[in-house]
Amino acid sequence: MKSLFPALLAAGLLSGCVQISGTETAQPGKGGTFCSGAAAAICAFANAPLKLASQIINLPDRPYPFKPLADDLRFVDATGRVWIAPEGILTDGASIPPIFTKVVGDPNRAEYRNAAAIHDSYCGIGNEDTPYFHTRNWQDTHRMFYEALRVGGTPDTRAKVLFSAVYMGGPRWSLTRPHPTVSTTGEVISTQGTDSYPGHDRDDLANIPTEELQAALGRVVAEIERSDPSLPEVEALVEREVRALQVVNAPAHVPSGGYDHDGDDYGYGDDAYGDDAYGDDAYPGSSEQSVDPALTGEGEPAFGSAGDDVSAPTTDPGVADQL
Repeated sequence: MKSLFPALLAAGLLSGCVQISGTETAQPGKGGTFCSGAAAAICAFANAPLKLASQIINLPDRPYPFKPLADDLRFVDATGRVWIAPEGILTDGASIPPIFTKVVGDPNRAEYRNAAAIHDSYCGIGNEDTPYFHTRNWQDTHRMFYEALRVGGTPDTRAKVLFSAVYMGGPRWSLTRPHPTVSTTGEVISTQGTDSYPGHDRDDLANIPTEELQAALGRVVAEIERSDPSLPEVEALVEREVRALQVVNAPAHVPSGGYDHDGDDYGYGDDAYGDDAYGDDAYPGSSEQSVDPALTGEGEPAFGSAGDDVSAPTTDPGVADQL
């Protein structure tokens, strides 16, 4: 049965009848308002925990098996926006780019899976023709992943580490689809076109060696652990590292008349590959790029038995009756 959650949520927020219970969990903090834990009307999952069908689907070049959702899963972020993973979309329970699991540890822990399923609905491999794919921009989609991790019980430092991996190596797209039309009972009436838009892969990272990307993420992780940056500051750290790698790994420019071997026509100054790019001052106090041992704990199976619920915090019982 499809949920009346969107209509009830909107009515509750507009009327003021739905109250946030417990401690305030939509934290203004540094650089924006993001969920920092579970609340009732916002920063909450509906129809949790995640329910998976028994079918196993293996996709090419993906390290984990996929399963379809057996029922809808919804999430409300700190701004009140509803994010939907409809029944039938595929999830592998991870969402972390495979090359970064060496840095961040096992991506298949139970506390991540609700967040991963919602994230997969909007940008996951295998979901290109599903209703909500690319209907929100990539920045908001990856930030939602961080919020959903926090609501699912992931500690802040670990959530930022996982977010940084997705922000660095996850998909980016330049165009968004129209949001699908949904009936009052939650049924998708029209997807307004389901053609896949370009930008699913990060082609701009294709010429950067895997080891260099992993080292760059390691530096970001060390800084997250050292200074507890805000989410926008984490984004800035990631972009700084990526830009540096793109400069270092940029294809050499060959002048039309060939190289002038006195060095003037190579297009790179003496400092292009100097110590400043990756020196000790890149992140003061973070020369030891250690990773929190909690991030590299022993893995769990990608999925439980068919039809098993995946543990995650649920909404307040009083509010659940309204959902």
